[in-house]
Amino acid sequence: MHNLFSTVKWLLIILVIAAWMVLCLVNLNITSPFILFPGYVFHRVPMSVILIFPLVMAFVTFWIVGILDQVDHYLQAREFRKRIRELEEEVDQLRNLPIREGTISQQAVDEENIS
Repeated sequence: MHNLFSTVKWLLIILVIAAWMVLCLVNLNITSPFILFPGYVFHRVPMSVILIFPLVMAFVTFWIVGILDQVDHYLQAREFRKRIRELEEEVDQLRNLPIREGTISQQAVDEENIS
C-alpha cells in the first residue's frame, strides 16, 4: 500500500510540474510587471518566470519544512532510545534484587496458622 501511495504522490508531482511547464511555454513571449516586495517593481518580467516563481518557492519551503521535520523525528527517536536504555537498566537492577520470602499478606496467614 505504501508503494501505491508513493507512486501516486510522484505521479501528481510530475503532472503538476508538467502543467506548469506547459503554462510557461504557452506564455513564453508575454511580459508583465512583477512586484516581489512593496515598492520594488520589476518591469517586463517574462510570464514564464512569474509562473515558475511560486512553484520554486513552494518547493524550497516544503524542503525546509521536511528537513526540520526529519530533525524533530531524529531528536524524538534519540530521546526514546535513551528512555529505553534507562528502563532496561532499571529492569536489570530489579532482576538482580533478592527474592523476598513471601508477601506481607502471606506472612500474616503463616503467623495465624502457627498460633
